[in-house]
Amino acid sequence: MSTGKTPVPGAQVYVRKSSGLVRSISSREALFSNLIGMGIVVNFFWICFASLLYPNADLPLTVPIAAVISIFVAYIYWMLSSAMPRTGGDYIYVGRILHPAIGFMVNFVLVTIMVTWAGTFGLYNSAYFSPIMLGALAKVTGNPAYSNLGTWLGTTTNGEFIGGLVILTLAFTVLFLPAKWVMRILLGVFAFQLIIYLWMVGTLIPLTHADFVNGFNAQSGTTVQTILNAAQSAGVNWTITGAGTSIGIVYTILSFIGYNNSAYFAGEISGEPRKSQGIAIVLSALVFGIIIYILYAVTVNVFGHDFIVASNTLALTQNPAWTLPYLPSPTYLISFVTNNPVLQVLAPFGLVLTAFGFLVEWTFVPIRNIFAWSFDRILPLKFAEVDSRGVPRVSTLLYVIIGYISLYLAVYTTVFSYMAYTNFGFNLAWAIVMFSAAVFPFLKKTRDIWNNAPSIVKAKIGPLPIITPVGVVAGFLCLWVSYSSILPAYTGMPITPVYTASMLVVFAAALVIYAISYFYQKSKGVPVDLVAKELPPI
Repeated sequence: MSTGKTPVPGAQVYVRKSSGLVRSISSREALFSNLIGMGIVVNFFWICFASLLYPNADLPLTVPIAAVISIFVAYIYWMLSSAMPRTGGDYIYVGRILHPAIGFMVNFVLVTIMVTWAGTFGLYNSAYFSPIMLGALAKVTGNPAYSNLGTWLGTTTNGEFIGGLVILTLAFTVLFLPAKWVMRILLGVFAFQLIIYLWMVGTLIPLTHADFVNGFNAQSGTTVQTILNAAQSAGVNWTITGAGTSIGIVYTILSFIGYNNSAYFAGEISGEPRKSQGIAIVLSALVFGIIIYILYAVTVNVFGHDFIVASNTLALTQNPAWTLPYLPSPTYLISFVTNNPVLQVLAPFGLVLTAFGFLVEWTFVPIRNIFAWSFDRILPLKFAEVDSRGVPRVSTLLYVIIGYISLYLAVYTTVFSYMAYTNFGFNLAWAIVMFSAAVFPFLKKTRDIWNNAPSIVKAKIGPLPIITPVGVVAGFLCLWVSYSSILPAYTGMPITPVYTASMLVVFAAALVIYAISYFYQKSKGVPVDLVAKELPPI
């Protein structure tokens, strides 16, 4: 008879022989899903913040350097997801290599950061994306009601919340569909974004900076030179420097985040993991590098580095010299170089599509992590339930509720200001994953997993497995990005100890949650120590 303090004889960690998830996602769909997580058209918008924060960076030059650094991390996730193709990503990898508590800590930090993104992307859609689109619609139709709606969405808190609520609800509805349909919808979003991207790039390539200057001077009510003079008077220096470009590399690296998303839903990807994850993870990083290099190059060529920096600095600092109604994103500025009314509306609509795609992708991923925690009994087993279609409905419902709370906090409070150092936390967590991979081949506890891994995972240079030196290099690169992301040269402000502490508290909170769960399950006779010794069923 059990005392309640020792495992019940014959008890198992897993109450069913399969995860219940359906392996219905193809490698192609996983690839496009990862690309949606990184964004395509949205980088026409991120360039606004890059111009404000890193006015001295040669953005096109940062892309190949950022791509090379990202490939090191992508390689590790490719190898780990090939050796342990289970839903949960680094929770499984680090948990089995080092300890479940550390795996949960890493994964919990990443999910917590993703929670803030639910509110942030909903807010961005109302504050920036939809107003630009509605302004363009007002211009081409001559109906000011559209721009009035955009102004209400972007300048009132209630408008921001309602606009965010609409797009969150649309995205969250998709998540209750089977995974194959989620991926098909994301594939459609990617295709539409790609069409907009190619149309914008194709329109800009033949143009010169003089074409933009003439169009802007004729239509904007001000001139390019007036904007440049105002920025100079405000102390803006846009001279490209080596130091400025090196800091810009960090920003571009962070734009790559998302290429490893398929590792978190590996249990739902069909085919051989070695091949499918290689396509999804490594290829997405390479394709994305090409996409944003072309994007940055044509943007700088047509609109000019000087003007992009000057205009966005004035707009984002609310300098009265910027008199136009919208942020000078290329999705807005393109209206001054083309008379095509469809493109003028579709360009900013690409940003709205981005918000929708982000909300689907960056909710699908953490839901799978919550499922993995529950399957290992860290959270109640209820959250690991799946319906007949393989949808983890309870985990999905939990995260949807969290997502709506996130939007409320983003719009009506300043709580998320304490999460200002998310890039610090994200890359610190990744560093732990990288160093875990480096020791993976040498630990006795992972010997069976290592021996059963595909041959590509166990590939060596001489006597040393390739995963070890790559893991070490990638780990230190992640630490460098983590540290760089809080430096004054990157953030534009002194290091704020409270923000650093807030991020570290999330790491600590994860360990506390794990400890509470561990001792509770132990008291119920659940053999939770077996979690560290075996992979969950597929």
